[in-house]
Amino acid sequence: MAAPLNTLVFKDAALANCIKNNAVKNHWQNTEQVTRVKCHGKGIKTVDDLLYFPQITYLSLFNNNISVADLSGLTQLKYINIANNKLTRLNITHLAQLKTLYVFKNKLTTIDFSGLTALNKVRATNNLLDKLDISPLISLKKAYFFDNKLKDLKVKGMSKLTFIELRQNPMPDEVYDRYDEVESITIVHDGNADDWK
Repeated sequence: MAAPLNTLVFKDAALANCIKNNAVKNHWQNTEQVTRVKCHGKGIKTVDDLLYFPQITYLSLFNNNISVADLSGLTQLKYINIANNKLTRLNITHLAQLKTLYVFKNKLTTIDFSGLTALNKVRATNNLLDKLDISPLISLKKAYFFDNKLKDLKVKGMSKLTFIELRQNPMPDEVYDRYDEVESITIVHDGNADDWK
């Protein structure tokens, strides 16, 4: 149910200011009108207040101070950019409409991709990812996991995947050998990195 924006009580003052500025610019009066949130470099620390806006489809919180984010309640999301934050935990499970995910430059050690059946592009470079299961991503076409801690990543059976970037991960040669046998996917890794410069 729509609520007037001026009645909302926010936990995060920085996010509140950004939403209010967007509201003035876009002539939003109530929560139902808020479908796109773009707040870059605002010092935002928490995202809990976003639950006021369950119909958001586009969320861009690049370059803030967010360490934990649960976005699983925002089921209409199609686009998330929460890159260049301090994320150690991210919950985006079962966002069935999500197509694009940018989480590069964070401190994530894993991401649960359960239920992300529409996701076709993910950029999770420059994290601390050490284990990852991308098998739920049945629509994935392009993936970037450059500069993480991955020792292996199973790509077999990913029927839509055409490109994946895995350089600067501590993978053994036998993993590279296995990747080189996969013909349907361009896999950029340290074993063949010079070929892609």
